[in-house]
Amino acid sequence: MGSPSAELNVLESFRPWYQNGLQYIYKDALPGLDQFEKDPSRQRSLASGATEQSRPPRPGGTVRQPSTGPGTPPPVQNNPDHAQKGFRQPTPAARPSRVPPARSTPQNNKLNFPDPGSWPDPWNTLASRITPRLQIFWTYSQLGQDLSGQADAARRKLFQSLIGYMGLPKGAISFWPCTSWDGSRFENRPDVFWKGVQSYGVKFVACFGDNTRSIIAPDAPSNAASVHINNVQLVMLQDPDFLKTLPPDEQQLLCISLLRLPLF
Repeated sequence: MGSPSAELNVLESFRPWYQNGLQYIYKDALPGLDQFEKDPSRQRSLASGATEQSRPPRPGGTVRQPSTGPGTPPPVQNNPDHAQKGFRQPTPAARPSRVPPARSTPQNNKLNFPDPGSWPDPWNTLASRITPRLQIFWTYSQLGQDLSGQADAARRKLFQSLIGYMGLPKGAISFWPCTSWDGSRFENRPDVFWKGVQSYGVKFVACFGDNTRSIIAPDAPSNAASVHINNVQLVMLQDPDFLKTLPPDEQQLLCISLLRLPLF
């Protein structure tokens, strides 16, 4: 048997005959064959074909496989990642932070905040702590009592836990009463409450307890989870005197709607 490279000089039109044993053809029977074999373009084509077949594959490159038809699988590449056990698992997406990026101009800078001393007690104390980061007011009917020096320790612990659960930056949440306390009884003050919502441009209110709803939104259904009043969204939550009796995980579960608010 001859060398496989001998077939390089066989014309494609003659290759089937050559492979079936016919190796010698009288050139006299094929006029013009000498001129065709001496054509410069054919000589360059044969030379480049021989060089390509004799060239060794590049290290780490793709090894060309002969095609055998439509069902031929794609060539296998020497990918160093495939040498490891299994495939690399995609990196899980990082949990989005609820802390907003620093802003050159705070969102509420365009608002003219009232002078803290212009509010009655106990609103004036809270007004002095409000910053342009304010996003949401939290209110409950017992808040006036808790701000008067007769605070309930269990309610304080409850709200400290919920604020930590929210994970918002300092100043994003502010309490704003809808009642005042004179030491023996409550006075409902929805007028002062809504004036504060308007003055500070607040768009969200966490309303704890049905009694609180009856003070600031008496027309809202008692079983509503959320209502909108004057472009402000009120999220209805359980009364703090009920929430404070529950374990922390159940408190957070009942307040999970606060995490879904589009704050910032």
